[in-house]
Amino acid sequence: MLLAGAASAGVVAYPDDSLGTLSPTPSLYGDLLATGKAAGGVFSDDFFFDLSGKSDVIGSVGMFFGTVSFSSVLIDGNALALTSTPTGYGFNFSGLAAGAHTLTVEGAYPKGGHAYVGSLYATPAVPEPESMALALAGLGVMGLVARRRQRN
Repeated sequence: MLLAGAASAGVVAYPDDSLGTLSPTPSLYGDLLATGKAAGGVFSDDFFFDLSGKSDVIGSVGMFFGTVSFSSVLIDGNALALTSTPTGYGFNFSGLAAGAHTLTVEGAYPKGGHAYVGSLYATPAVPEPESMALALAGLGVMGLVARRRQRN
């Protein structure tokens, strides 16, 4: 319930939930972290998502309240470079294949109650130059075939 305020753009997925099929509209995820331990605790939270086609996946993660230290963000076990932002960290993964994937957020927090929230979205991957060249060559061949048929 505490993360409900962060959900003005949609529903927040909690650990082990699915974000569904990603689109250009951000999907929200997060977790409430609390401990009675004097030293606090560590966490490793998994969120699941699908891609309908090869995509670039862009995301962010930051504190919602309290103090949270993020040690890593991974997609399918591959660590992503985190870029510091005014509200937390940003990350991206270019050219991720269609199918089911796992986002893992890892970190630590001190004694008490804390929460983090993040967003994740996908955009269609930009075709490789070789793919574009092959497609243009194919169009050229089709144009030549059509021209020959017109002459006959």
